[in-house]
Amino acid sequence: MMKFLQRQRLRCQDLTSKLRFDLIGKIVGRFTFYVLRFFRTLLIPNVHSSPFTVHHSPLFPLLFFLFGNILFLNAQTQLSTSEVLASAKNQYVLELQRQRVSFLKNSDSKLPIMDELEMRTETNDFRFVEQEYTLRGRFHTRGQQKAQKDLHQARIELKSIEEQILLHELLSERYFGIVEVLYFEKLLAAKKDQKVLLEDRLLVFQKSINLPRFEITDLIDAEDDLHGAERDILRLENALNFSQEKIYRWSNETGVLKTTDVPLIGIEELVELVRTFSSEPSTTHANLVKRNLNAELAVREQSLRQAEEDNTFEYFQAKIGGTDDKGFRQNFTLGLGIRIPVRNREKQNLLELEFEKVDEAARYEEIRVALKDRMAHIRIQIENNYRLYQLLNSQLEDSQAAFALKQYQKIAGASPIALLKLKGSQFDKELERFKIEQDIYMLYLELLDASGVIMELPLRNYLLANQPAF
Repeated sequence: MMKFLQRQRLRCQDLTSKLRFDLIGKIVGRFTFYVLRFFRTLLIPNVHSSPFTVHHSPLFPLLFFLFGNILFLNAQTQLSTSEVLASAKNQYVLELQRQRVSFLKNSDSKLPIMDELEMRTETNDFRFVEQEYTLRGRFHTRGQQKAQKDLHQARIELKSIEEQILLHELLSERYFGIVEVLYFEKLLAAKKDQKVLLEDRLLVFQKSINLPRFEITDLIDAEDDLHGAERDILRLENALNFSQEKIYRWSNETGVLKTTDVPLIGIEELVELVRTFSSEPSTTHANLVKRNLNAELAVREQSLRQAEEDNTFEYFQAKIGGTDDKGFRQNFTLGLGIRIPVRNREKQNLLELEFEKVDEAARYEEIRVALKDRMAHIRIQIENNYRLYQLLNSQLEDSQAAFALKQYQKIAGASPIALLKLKGSQFDKELERFKIEQDIYMLYLELLDASGVIMELPLRNYLLANQPAF
């Protein structure tokens, strides 16, 4: 139910954001139209003067100032990677979980000394002068009070770790979102460079129509490649806008990710860092800690039920009356009730809790092994991709195409088609390197998620080389 409500809330946020953007766009567009039209009236030449004379209105500076301010306010704030990650701490769903934890911490769970107090009265043949009164009380032992206190503390710790699990998910989501935006931005710039190359290629073929060796299929292929690049650029722009919209929503609508001059950790540094990670998931991994706390909760509930079973003190009572005497001359007695434990009334409950404890221990080990295997698999993938990345780097550095391109450009009358093919060969390798870099970054984030490192305190930005706290 909570996940459904969260999805509905996110959908409402998306709709609200889109409506607001549409409204702002319409207002700014309409205002721009009227301002430009008014400027046009201000700049109409005077028929009685030189055709280059322009009328200046005293309102011109004021309108220019107001228009500039509107455009400035409509611009979005640029957020650093650390600011985007820190926005996870302020999510509404996380605040709701904090409220649950706060409620438990502030609630009084202490068992009172007296469990219940009851008043009884009896008559003797309806002679009210011989009315008998009994006051009976049942009490909690010190063991029950301590067990209840420990159980309440375990519940607080369990709710606190659920808050950490939620924060873990929010942080992981932001890590992937940041890398996605930076990749789209980088790939979009590369695709635009490729488009320029393809435009030059198409232009060369168009100018070669009258040459003897001209092939119409070359022109068609060049045009198709250019059109495909334009479609790719549009798809990337849409994907980038969608990713930035997620950042904008995650930041509580304060801004989008800054994509220039981001000191992202280098591939070599990343691989060296990965090699220093433990092969075991972190002991602070929230999912593992939760399993331990579930088992501990079962143990403490066992302790409470055992303390209730061990409390053989049933009740204490005081009785007065039963005669027609008055005052302290009436009968007064004290009584004590003790339960004789002929059978274990909590045995079934204790067995169920023992099974729950064993089950949670098994789940802990199952999750730990699964995380360890996942981490090992990711490490292998990172190493494989890193070797491919190194190979591409060496190929780009030692490429004969790059050498030939430098030498070929010096030759007078060099074929432009050959030059474009050489450039395209280099460009294809660079695009492949971008893709491999992205795969390595994504695998790195998966490793951070599986190991639980991203939740180690203080929280740090593992996308940057210096890993600043946030």
